[in-house]
Amino acid sequence: MTLLFCNVGWMNNYDGIDGDSIVRGGAYNQHSVGSEVCNFTNIDGTVYGYVQLKGEQIRIERLGASKNDNSIDGITVVWLASSDSSGTVVIGWYKDATVYRYPQKIKSPTKLQKNNRLKFYRIKAQTDKALLLPVEQRELTIPRGVKGGIGRSHVWYADKEENKKTVNAVTNLIENGDKFYLPDIDGYLFGFEGNPRLAAHLRRERNAALVKAKKESTQKATGKLCCEVCEFDFSVTYGKYGEGFCEVHHLKKLAKSDGVVKTELQDLAVVCSNCHRIIHRTEPMLNIADLVNIVRPRRV
Repeated sequence: MTLLFCNVGWMNNYDGIDGDSIVRGGAYNQHSVGSEVCNFTNIDGTVYGYVQLKGEQIRIERLGASKNDNSIDGITVVWLASSDSSGTVVIGWYKDATVYRYPQKIKSPTKLQKNNRLKFYRIKAQTDKALLLPVEQRELTIPRGVKGGIGRSHVWYADKEENKKTVNAVTNLIENGDKFYLPDIDGYLFGFEGNPRLAAHLRRERNAALVKAKKESTQKATGKLCCEVCEFDFSVTYGKYGEGFCEVHHLKKLAKSDGVVKTELQDLAVVCSNCHRIIHRTEPMLNIADLVNIVRPRRV
């Protein structure tokens, strides 16, 4: 298979900004909503991928296209992101993708794309040909700054002889999963555990503007952004890195709804990541008051 490696900012779901902040991925993401935030959003059976480049074009002639072609089909696009502990890792891939030389304008953006201010895409594939690895399975590290590894560019063609070991290892992962092993590359030794399986999920579309409004409303009313359960304040613990950060919880579980529902600010709660996860691992789902009664008496 012909591989194209694309390095983007780190997210858990790549299904829009809704308590799933994009981190790292270059200076662009520090002042703009990274256009990769919906890279794994199912839009009528298609996923639309984006990678930020310094230049305008992806040099698809290095993938086998002619210099006059605007696109090339049948490419396996391997998505990379910078993990907070493991360096640059494989987070997922598109198989049999179409890669465009220049950014393509989204002609009829969905509500989710509009809310995330997405205007262009560079790559597309069928949803059933796309796989996003769960966070805990993003363990395949791609070496950087060494012979045979990726450089500083966000797009890597891996079309040189010295790239063969890395390409073979990634190909083996995509085709075999649990039989993966990456040989030593100039002193780097990597392994992969866990057999990724493609799973289809129905995701409820969230309104990013509503989430933002809830945060702003809470900040204005209280002067801070604290968890309504445990009162954790990210900015106090993490300084500037935690400023303006929190998660927003839907008090009415969207997964239980039959279709589109009207959500108002009072239907949302500001919570920390830990409390949010605990709420969603309970059935029936704990309400805020119940969890407050559990957590606060236990604090020292």
